[in-house]
This record gives sequence, C-alpha cells and structure tokens, in this order.
Amino acid sequence: MNLGFFMMPLHPPAKDRTQCFDEDLEFIERAEDLGFIEGWVGNHESLPWEPIAGNDVFISAAFQRTKTIRLGPGVIIMPHNHPVKVASTIALLDHLSHGRMYFGYGQSGVPTDMELFGMPDPKTQGLMTVECLDMVLKLWSTPPPFEFKGKFWTIKNQSVVPEFSIGQLLKPLQQPHPPIGTSIVRGPSIGAKMAGARGYMPLSTNLVSPRILKAHWKSYAEGAKEAGKPEPKRSIWRISRNIFIADSDDEAFEFACNSALGDSFMYLRSLIAGFDMLDIMKSDPETTDEQIDREYLVKNLCITGTVDTVTQRLQEIYDCLGGFGTLLMIAHDWDDKAKWMNSIERLAKEVIPALPTPD
Repeated sequence: MNLGFFMMPLHPPAKDRTQCFDEDLEFIERAEDLGFIEGWVGNHESLPWEPIAGNDVFISAAFQRTKTIRLGPGVIIMPHNHPVKVASTIALLDHLSHGRMYFGYGQSGVPTDMELFGMPDPKTQGLMTVECLDMVLKLWSTPPPFEFKGKFWTIKNQSVVPEFSIGQLLKPLQQPHPPIGTSIVRGPSIGAKMAGARGYMPLSTNLVSPRILKAHWKSYAEGAKEAGKPEPKRSIWRISRNIFIADSDDEAFEFACNSALGDSFMYLRSLIAGFDMLDIMKSDPETTDEQIDREYLVKNLCITGTVDTVTQRLQEIYDCLGGFGTLLMIAHDWDDKAKWMNSIERLAKEVIPALPTPD
C-alpha cells in the first residue's frame, strides 16, 4: 500500500502561527525521508484551526525542501479564483517541482470563507467549480487567440503577437496536465461521480465512517460506468485516516482523547454540525447526535493502538471497502513531537509494509 498525508492542517488557534507552519514544513521533509509518496494541503481563509491561507504558496515552500514527494492542493477553491490564475499557478508549481505537482480542485463549505468572497449558494458554487476547472483545462490545451464564454467567466486572449510569443500562457511540465484529484465528503456524491466519469483521483475525507466511504466508491464507479469507461481500479482511491501509534492500546487512546488530536475533533464536530451533516460521522445511522462526543469520535474515526492493532484495523477497513491504493495519514499538531514522530515512523516502517495493495 502507498502512504501519503493530508494536511488540513490542524493546529490549536492559540498556538503561534509561525511555529505551526515551520512544523508543517518539517513534517513534510520527514515524511519524504520515511517514504511517503505524496501529500495534499488544505486551504481556508477564516479557520484558525486550519490556518494555511494560500496552499499554493505553502506548497511552493515545501517543494524547495524536498526532492521526490509529490504535493498538491487539497484543494484549490475554484469559485474563489479566476481560471487564468489557477492555470498559471498550477503550471508554475509543476515546473518549480520538476513535475511533482498534483492538481486538486473543489469548492468551500465554510460559511465565513464564502462570505469573505461574496459567494452565492452552494449549488451555484458547484457549477462555478466545474466551469473554472473546464476553463483551466482549455487554457492549457488551446493556443491563442481564443475566447471562452461561460456563465461565470469570459476569458479573451485576442491581442497576440506570434512573432514574440506574446499571448501564450505557461503550460504545465506534465502533459497534458498534472494528475487531477478531488476531495470527497458526502456519500452519495455528485463530485465523486464526476471524478469517476473523468478518471480523476478520488480523495476520501477522514471525517466519515467506512459506511460512507463505501458510498464514495459506489458513486465514483457509477460515474465511470455512466461515462462508458472501464471499471476503475481501486489503486486510484485515496483514503484519509487519523492514526496514532503507541506502545499500548490504552496509551494511544488516552493520548488521542486528551491531546490536540481530540480537541481538533471537537472543533471538526462543531463545524460538521453547522452544516447539518453529523450523520457522516456516525458508524451506525441510529446513533444520536448527543452520543457523538470526544470518545466516540476518537474511537470511531481514529485508528489508535499498537502497531499490531493499527495494522489489523487498517486491514479490516481495506477488506470492508474492497481495497484502496493509498492511505493518507492526517497531519495533526505536534503537541508532543516525540510521540508523533514515533507514531509516524512506526506507521511507515512497520504498518504499511504489512498491508496489501489492490491490483
């Protein structure tokens, strides 16, 4: 099984921001040393628990510190950006990284972020996301002069001077473009169906139970089938999970509950409840909202324990889902750096080699 990470990131709001970003960059360097093959970085403008406001800038800094790991935005919030800016930024990062760039696209669900950018309703933002993505792909594949007319953007490039290449946009190093992925939260998911129809990488969130993960793949496979594509290989599927390894199961659970990890889940619970989506966190649909407390979240949405326990639980998830290709470990705050480094090393060196990879 391949190993990667998803970095929201998650840091207590009171923690020094510079220290947070320094630790995040150090984590990526260490992850590469341990054999992580990829990483995805989130982006929010107004969530102090998830403070990276400009994942493209952050990724650029990370590329300068690494040599082999692939990185991508998880995701570029398309409605908040102009398609030309997205196309140019992704292309530049692809060159700066010598072809290690991924391109993750999506939309925001955070009310304060949406208010800051004056966004319309979520359904309209979904349409904006698709239009922006399609225009980015056209910008990478269409020589000037051109004019693209959409519902939300019109892009015109007519004043070209071929003799001096004036009017030509920077194209990515990877052709026709960097591999594309999208984050999936709800199940069933319209976004997952679109990703399946187009062959993009599905990135399943860490905030849902295995029963919702099953719905993610079902939507993805349905999208591929409806588009006339062959049945997709499960090796393309990325699954995000919260993982902490210690010398005993009790020690791991105790730390997870009473650390920044546990605090972050109470924050995430509040966020998800605000979207009226607590159902996605429930292993059993009959669970009441009141039962979703700190212990429930750690027990059901985190994988904690010894190396043997974590290996067994990941194997159970793998078997339950029918397989997936890449485990994305959620990057949590280093409130105890020594314990987290020990956990990450044991995951990479002892757990991952014992897990299967789908055909």
